[in-house]
Amino acid sequence: MPWQQRRARRDAQPQERSADPAEARARALALLTGRDYPSAELYEKLCARFTPEAAAETVAALVAAGLVDDARYAEAKARSLQRARKSRLAAAMALRGKGLTDQEIDAALEAAYAPGEEGEDPELEAARALVAGQYRAKLAAGRRDLVAAALARRGFPHRVIRQALGAPGGGEAQTNQTERRARHEDCLCISGLSQKPGGPGRDGLYPAGRRT
Repeated sequence: MPWQQRRARRDAQPQERSADPAEARARALALLTGRDYPSAELYEKLCARFTPEAAAETVAALVAAGLVDDARYAEAKARSLQRARKSRLAAAMALRGKGLTDQEIDAALEAAYAPGEEGEDPELEAARALVAGQYRAKLAAGRRDLVAAALARRGFPHRVIRQALGAPGGGEAQTNQTERRARHEDCLCISGLSQKPGGPGRDGLYPAGRRT
């Protein structure tokens, strides 16, 4: 569920929120001890206990101090998604769901999905690993079309799907057709996830610390 909806539901319930910036900062630092957070997610977390003004002031101060860095978070998250065998498209959608800017997402993906030292394509290697593992039985049963459709639903482009399946010239048209069909069936689902979440302030994230 989009965080705007979660927050709208939370705001509908009367509750006392602190406006103390010192308390908000302490809570933020406690959260950051567990893991890194992007600014939008941290702001949302703080708004559960503190006023929007206190949350915004805290996040802006932590950004200025370098304790919250969206570009750093984006690259680390993109590398984690790449290691988890996510396609570049799926990774982009996941990062966008964290409230990151397009510039931050593009830079992170360029770093995480850059060719290896020997020129290997990380996205192609991820697709091949899925074909050899999760989809091995389907491929052995001759259901190449199902495997191609599954990879397409995961966001892998036609070029990658064709190479991962080792498609000969005669099978390329079928693979391409299967991918187009799968993308058409799933476009409504993934397009909803690809929308950048809105919210107050910087790039729709939080009120203070707006970047231009």
